[in-house]
Amino acid sequence: MGMLHFDLMSEKLGYQNSLYVILPDCVREGEAPEGILYLLHGGTGNGLDWIRYSSIERYSWPYKLAVVMTETDGSNFYADMVHGYSYFSYLTEEVPNTLEALLPILKGVEKRYVAGFSMGGYGAFKWAFNKPDYFTAAANLSGVSFVMDILSNPEHQLPGKLAMIENNWGSLDALRGSISDSKAWIDNAVANKTKLPKLFAAIGTEDPSYALCQDYLAYCDKMGVPIHYEEMPGGHVWEVWDEMIKRFLAFAIDKK
Repeated sequence: MGMLHFDLMSEKLGYQNSLYVILPDCVREGEAPEGILYLLHGGTGNGLDWIRYSSIERYSWPYKLAVVMTETDGSNFYADMVHGYSYFSYLTEEVPNTLEALLPILKGVEKRYVAGFSMGGYGAFKWAFNKPDYFTAAANLSGVSFVMDILSNPEHQLPGKLAMIENNWGSLDALRGSISDSKAWIDNAVANKTKLPKLFAAIGTEDPSYALCQDYLAYCDKMGVPIHYEEMPGGHVWEVWDEMIKRFLAFAIDKK
């Protein structure tokens, strides 16, 4: 396998941003990967996190996957920000189009997967629910909750929460019911009878958001949205995400 790192001068963002791509060995023989896995990082991380803290290169090797690790800044919740940058458009439009232009061997790869941890888990489901035809499966690791519950509850003391809300959406009222509202994704999918990709959720049992995760899963179950769920001992830590990305790949990819 090989890894590429390049800086993309983004039209959507207006600045150079890093992309990291792992390519499977079959590419050297002129064969396209059997799938593409997009990995999203959390609110305090960057595009290197999955490479530094997990064994994703080793886990993806048997599946002949290309692995794409994107990068965004701060707690943007993968939004097209009101006061900031168009991160959702960058992620869902510019990155795939650029990769297929620079790496033609990725064109026509039909099986696509997306996963992320914490804010990146939220972002993975946001992408999958809002553009469901694009993915075969999606995983939300330790980001399984209703964003309105977190941001509207004064007990959740996120650093810089008010500025985050203002910069990302303008107000909580603007967030409610939008494509960034994680409850609205479910409601819209059910109302429109949307065919969703296979969904996977996981969390550590000592994660501070564990109870919020259970509320989210219960609502999905009530609404008839199937999600494969796994948990393990641990907090909001890489030991959980490294194990769960391995389980997600086994769940998502049928090697028979």
